[in-house]
Parts: sequence; structure tokens; C-alpha cells
Amino acid sequence: MDRPHAHRSRSILLLAVLVALAGELAAGVLLDRAPLHIRFPAAARIVNSLQRLKSAKNILFFGSSRFGNDVNAETVTQELRAAGVGDGASVFNAFVTAGDPVAMEFLTDKLLAADIRPSIAVIELLPEVLARRNLWLHFHLARQFRWPEVWKTLPEAYRSGKLSTVIAARIMPVYLFRGELQRWALQVLNPSSSPSTLEGENTPPRQQAPVDADTLQEGAVKARRILRDFKIGGLSAQALERLLERLRISGAIVVLVGPPITSPYRRAHQAPVEAAFLSYMQRLGEKYGARFFDYRDRLADDRFYTRYYATTDGSVHFSRLLAREVLVPLLARTDDEKRSAPELSPDAPAKPGIAAGVAPEIGPRRGG
Repeated sequence: MDRPHAHRSRSILLLAVLVALAGELAAGVLLDRAPLHIRFPAAARIVNSLQRLKSAKNILFFGSSRFGNDVNAETVTQELRAAGVGDGASVFNAFVTAGDPVAMEFLTDKLLAADIRPSIAVIELLPEVLARRNLWLHFHLARQFRWPEVWKTLPEAYRSGKLSTVIAARIMPVYLFRGELQRWALQVLNPSSSPSTLEGENTPPRQQAPVDADTLQEGAVKARRILRDFKIGGLSAQALERLLERLRISGAIVVLVGPPITSPYRRAHQAPVEAAFLSYMQRLGEKYGARFFDYRDRLADDRFYTRYYATTDGSVHFSRLLAREVLVPLLARTDDEKRSAPELSPDAPAKPGIAAGVAPEIGPRRGG
């Protein structure tokens, strides 16, 4: 007597699951067309902040939370003003969490679409963010990639063990973005309110106590694991080269920087990894005019409070070094070239090294 009811219950349950799945898939398609502050709040913060800034000359730092913590834009600005260079340039730290070249390319496309063109782009690079196996693929699947990109990266997601993120991002998007959707709905209901997502990400809380030896060694172990079977390529290297070409065409001067890391972490960059990385930096310089500056060994371990982040003192020191050794000479040279250049008609070709985005010969630097 109960079998027909049991069969009907299973059918209803199956139908409910299919309807829910279809609804989530439809929501995923709609989210691909949602405002930027739903899928990628930090990118929206940067675009909106730079639109409000309205500076004619932008020095933008692109990178991960490491750059977000270690680059002090105020310190850099003070150094430029003290040196009398830059002619009113605005310094802005455009970092995002998991800011590898894939994220940087996406953000740069949004900036260029909003007619925000960096005069100088300072890009954070370490070997691990250029590895063939993408370190932060799960972030990109959730916040940047639309269905076409998802299909293309499924093999990489499988190799990286990130298929569960694909399921979460594309099969359960309403759950994944529930907080952002709620804030969006509140903003629609009350347009005068400012969405909290546009306030962006805070930099990691800084502590003054130096990192302990055990944590340093944990960082080294993690680095060795990440760099196992290291090869440059895949999504990150492809995105980086497209990014450099876009910046070159837009007229930006590009500076590549290896940020400070702790000594145990540096030792994980063993000879084959180091050789491949530096060779690739040299090739990028030859092909795109982007110069690499290596600051990986420029901070002592007692100037880090985690295995990744510098203390406040370490951040200020690194920012001063970067400003004095890279940006001041670069801006001084471009300012001199502009002053000495004859007046050109609007139809005259761009001068290499300034508008054409080829960095002056201030070359790679290590140590010191």
C-alpha cells in the first residue's frame, strides 16, 4: 500500500533537487553579469577609488596582500616629494588578496575600461605565482571567471585539486555570494547607503613582535611544497605577458619587483627555481621593456611578524628603498627627458621610454 507513496515522494524529492540545481545554475549565469562589487569587491574598491582620485599621473602597485602589507603608499609619496620628482604623481596600492598575474590582468582591464591608465605600474612577482600549477586558482574561479573561462580551466582545476571550488562557485553561487547579494539588495532598497563592500580589504593587522623561528621554518616547508616540480607557465605566465603587452600599449612604464621574504623562505627558492625565474625576468625585460628589481633579501628576518608580512618598520624601510632606488631615478629621468624633448604636434609618434612604456635602463638589482 505504501509503495506508490514512496515512489511519489522520491519523484518529488528528485524534482525539487533538479529545480534547485537549475535555479543555482541560472543564478550563476546572472552573477556573471552582476556588478563588479558582487563578484570582486576589492577590484570595485580600487576602480572607484581611482575614479574619485582623478589624477593625471598614477603610480600603481599591483600585487597580493604581501604588497598590501609591505608597500606604504604614503611613505613612497613622501620620498618622491622630498626628491622633487614625479610632478604631483599619485601613489596608490592596488593590491588584492591572491593578487597574481591572473587577478592583475583582470583588474587592469577594468581600470583601462574606466579610462584609468597607470603612468607607472609596479608589479609584485615571486616564482610561485608564475608556476604552471596556479596557486590561487580557487580565488579566480570564485570571483573573476565566467562560464567560458571556467570551462577552459577545468583541466587546470583538476590538476590543482580545485574542482570542489568549481562546484561551489558555479553550482551553489547563491550560497557562496550570499553576503554580497544581501548587501546589494539593501543598496537597491536604499540607494543613499554606501555599500560596505566598496570599502575594500583592510591590510593585515601589523604586529611589532618579530616572527618566531618555528613559524619561519613552517614558511620554508610550505614554500618547498609549493615549488615542487616547479615550471613557469600555465595561466599565470600567459596572463602576465598579456598584461605587460596591454600596459605597454597603454603607455605605462612597468617595473617588476621581487618583494622581501624571510631567509628560510628564500632558501626554498633552490638553484633550478632561481635560474628559471631570473631567466624569465630577463626575457620579459627584453620582450616588453619591463625591468626586474630583486628585493627578496633586503629585509632581515626580525623585520617580519609572519612568514609573509613585514612589520610596520619593515614596511616603511622597504617602501623607502623602493622609492629611492627605483622610482626616484626613473621619474627623474623621465622628467628630464620631457623637459628636454622638443614640442611635438598631436600627430607625432610617441617617444620610446615614456609614452611607449619602455622602461629606462635602470636594470635588475640584487642585495645591498
